[in-house]
Amino acid sequence: MEGYRALSFGSVADLYDRFRPAPPAELADVLGEIAGREVLEIAAGTGLCTRFLASHGARLSVVEPDDDMRAVLCARSPQIRAFAAHAESLPFADCSFDVVVTSSAWHWFRQPDALNEVARVLGDRGELWVLGNGFNRRHQWLVDLMALREFEGRAPGAQRAHELDFADDDRFCDQRRVMLEWTWTRDVESIVQLFHTYSGVIARSEEQRRALDARVRERILALAPDGVLELPMTVRGTLVTRVR
Repeated sequence: MEGYRALSFGSVADLYDRFRPAPPAELADVLGEIAGREVLEIAAGTGLCTRFLASHGARLSVVEPDDDMRAVLCARSPQIRAFAAHAESLPFADCSFDVVVTSSAWHWFRQPDALNEVARVLGDRGELWVLGNGFNRRHQWLVDLMALREFEGRAPGAQRAHELDFADDDRFCDQRRVMLEWTWTRDVESIVQLFHTYSGVIARSEEQRRALDARVRERILALAPDGVLELPMTVRGTLVTRVR
């Protein structure tokens, strides 16, 4: 995984779990049946997607390299098998899983090492789900708001999850794209705290973060004087099947 930014989230693990978006319940209809399947989630963070998968009956194992993030996951979901490991070196035997899932994390992995490991641990006809749960970028006002997260004013790379192309890799077939639009209702302070969970904000000084808080509050109140925003969200993903 990429250095500091990839492993910076542990410093705000509790905030991350409280203020980042979990997958919407409707996503289960898009992904299909997972009850009873052996599922591995990679870079599970504090367990936002983990809890979604477990609630739909997955036989779940997860890996998360950050100790602080993993501690929150284990506290919230003590029944889940959680391992301290990286995507590029998975501590599992060949052909161990029916499904491998990663949500809003693929862009942090070193390639092709991570994909090779996924291919190794998936059984024949096993599935890889590379998902990204984020803001709907068809709305310019939302793009402009979330650009405040980055020093450079650029959105981070999580949006690339749905743009992956496995067409040239003969280990995978049946590639399909999925998309689910949903709405997330947030108040001013929830959005301010959400900003504190992004790597481009974590890296700032305390003074810089206070200045950003003021800008975010001002922007939200200009958009919604009552302080409540309906944020357009989108889950996008690439789903492929492993063939041997």
